[in-house]
Amino acid sequence: MTTDQQIKERLAAAGLTLDRFKSPETVTTTAPPKPPAFEQTQVATSTTGLGIPAKKPFIISNSDKELLEVVDRMSSNGLNTNVLVTGPQGIGKSELAVQFAASRGRPLATLEIGNLAEASQIFGRMDLKDGATTYIPGLFTEAITTPGAVVHLQEINRPENDKALNAIFSVLDDTYRSIWIEELQKAVAVAPGVTFFASLNEGFQFIGTLPLDEALRNRFHIKMDLAPLPFSQEKLVLIMRTGLSDTQASVLMDLASRLRGNTQEPLYLSTRDLVNMGLLVRNGLSSTLAVKAVVGTGADKLESVLLSEHLAGRGNQQTDDEYGLL
Repeated sequence: MTTDQQIKERLAAAGLTLDRFKSPETVTTTAPPKPPAFEQTQVATSTTGLGIPAKKPFIISNSDKELLEVVDRMSSNGLNTNVLVTGPQGIGKSELAVQFAASRGRPLATLEIGNLAEASQIFGRMDLKDGATTYIPGLFTEAITTPGAVVHLQEINRPENDKALNAIFSVLDDTYRSIWIEELQKAVAVAPGVTFFASLNEGFQFIGTLPLDEALRNRFHIKMDLAPLPFSQEKLVLIMRTGLSDTQASVLMDLASRLRGNTQEPLYLSTRDLVNMGLLVRNGLSSTLAVKAVVGTGADKLESVLLSEHLAGRGNQQTDDEYGLL
């Protein structure tokens, strides 16, 4: 069992404190370090634009952490770095890109590919400004021309039009690393240190997604497949993200393990599901009702699953010493 003291020690080693995560409205972060090979861009943080995101606790395996350190080093040294992140839904694929940027003080731009109907949308548009027709650069163009930026292509296999992503091939390509913009009559090059992340959910159950074009997949030199966290590490995330006590988190984790490991009707619960449940519990809801509210499972089925499963099912998970804070 992970005690509060052990949690505090782990956070202290990462330069964080448990108190910061007791209440969402009081979260604060320390200023992250500058990337070594380029100046940190001073931009206002925005949920939709280009900005340096807030640092939050994010636990990954040591092997993934080592890989991200190499990605950071490569991009800082001017090498092209495109990272494709896969894994079960709700496991933290999108948050990985966010916290990669946050932990290194890099500006981040997240593009929702699901809103993309045609290629021209991603780069910008012609508009009237002060009575004249002017080209207004889009977020993608702004991001790729910002040194050291992290560009996250979220749900890259969910465009409205399957041809909409063709325009970014040359941006990701090792040879060109630029895009010709007709409205400007010039090529726009990717700035030094720009790192591309793309995340996706694959499978027939994800309605609206398309098979990822193999030529596009091939342009992502680095593939990361995130796996579920071990029991104790997921519990640590639950405590840090919700402010639950060790006892409250243990009860919720035990319940989740029973549901996941049930031999008759196993339920899929992601780490994101657990955090959402934890927030409900912290605000007064029982663990069982929190599960029902987040997963949407009927009370009868939930009760039958709990009655039929007495041991926590933890699956094929890694050992605790192979994981740490990003």
